Amino acid sequence: MKVVIIILVLIVIGFAVAIGMGVARGSQAPSASGAPPTRDGKIDEDALADWEPPPMAALLGKVAGPFAPKLLKSAVEVSGQAGSGLEGGRPGTLAVEPSKKDMRIARVNLVSGQAVKATYECIGGDGRTCPQTVCLCAAGSTPSEDDVDDCPEAWRKAHRSGDGEHLACDKDDAAVAMVVYPEGGVIKIEPIASDAATVSIR
Repeated sequence: MKVVIIILVLIVIGFAVAIGMGVARGSQAPSASGAPPTRDGKIDEDALADWEPPPMAALLGKVAGPFAPKLLKSAVEVSGQAGSGLEGGRPGTLAVEPSKKDMRIARVNLVSGQAVKATYECIGGDGRTCPQTVCLCAAGSTPSEDDVDDCPEAWRKAHRSGDGEHLACDKDDAAVAMVVYPEGGVIKIEPIASDAATVSIR
C-alpha cells in the first residue's frame, strides 16, 4: 500500500513539473506536452479560450510511463503502407493480448518515415479512452495540415509552425506513450506524409 501511495505522489509531482515546464517555455502556442498556451512565462488568457487539455489517457501515458509495466518485454517493429489512387492504405497491426495488469504502457517510437498515426483500438468502459489516437513525427519534418487531419486537434495546435499550412516537429515528437487496458485490443500504424512508416513498440 505504501508503494502505491508513493507512486501516486510521484505522478502528481511529475504532472505539476510538466505543466511548469510548459509555462516556463514562454511560447504562445500550447506546448507539445499539452500544457496551456503561455506568453512571456505566464498563461495567455486570450489563447486559453481555444485551448483544449489533452485526453486523460495521453496524460497518464506521459506521467505514469516510468512506473507502469511495459506492454512487451522486447521491442517489435510494425510498418504501415500508404494507399495510392483508389487503393486503400495498409495499416500495420499489433495484436495486444489481455493481461491481469490494470494498466500497461506501450512505448511507441518512430523508426522511419516522416510521420505516423498510431491508434489503439480497445474495449471501452468507465474512465477509458477508446479508441486512443496519437501522432508521431520525425525531428525536422514538416507535414502539411491536410496530412494530419486525423490527428488529435490538441496535437495539431501544439505543432503548428505559423504559416497555416505546415507543422513543425522536433526530437521529442518521435516518441509517445499509450495507455493499454487489461482487455487488450489492437494497435494500428498508418503513415502520414510519406509512402510508408515504421515504429517500434515496447
